[in-house]
Amino acid sequence: MELLSEDATYLAGGLGILAVLMLVALRVTQQGKFLIWAGAALALAALFVLVEYVWVTDTERIEQVVYDLRGAVANSNSPAVIALLTPDVQFVQKGQSISGIATRNYIEDLLERAQFDFVRITKLEANAGRQSGRGTALFRVVASGNYMFGPTSFNFGTTNIDFSLGFRELSPKVWRVERITLTRVPRDMPDPGRSANESRPKLPFPLKQNSF
Repeated sequence: MELLSEDATYLAGGLGILAVLMLVALRVTQQGKFLIWAGAALALAALFVLVEYVWVTDTERIEQVVYDLRGAVANSNSPAVIALLTPDVQFVQKGQSISGIATRNYIEDLLERAQFDFVRITKLEANAGRQSGRGTALFRVVASGNYMFGPTSFNFGTTNIDFSLGFRELSPKVWRVERITLTRVPRDMPDPGRSANESRPKLPFPLKQNSF
């Protein structure tokens, strides 16, 4: 059953192909048994797809939250990011931490200034505790884009940042991020206490002013 919960696509697809072959055989031979076999193959394919839809592991739910975060960040959609966090979410970087409203304000400010060319997730490793209601996700973000500071747009090249996220199950099958830790960052990553009105922040990537 664990195999089915991981990915039933190939198995269901194979059964679908088998059903098509049975229908071809039915047309050629006019033997009713091929119709029965085709129906059985389609029924099994539908069953496996249903199992895939219903029987999703908590680890897979955590992975999906990570990919949902990636999509929201790529679109600089801070409300969508905030919706995937717990109210008391903690942000940890270089020994400094903030939590709750301060974390949300920090994320909103960064995304308000950023426009990404792409954001990719690599090396994702997720884990969910069955009894504890806690989980983790380790991964690397590869991104490139522009960062606005006042009226000026600065370009940053491809950069890598490693993350460790802590998850909490708020309700059955609903997982949200309760901790964001940057485990590997470039030297000039801005600390979360920096005000939006301070001088140009040092970002985790080299900036080049865009020419217009």
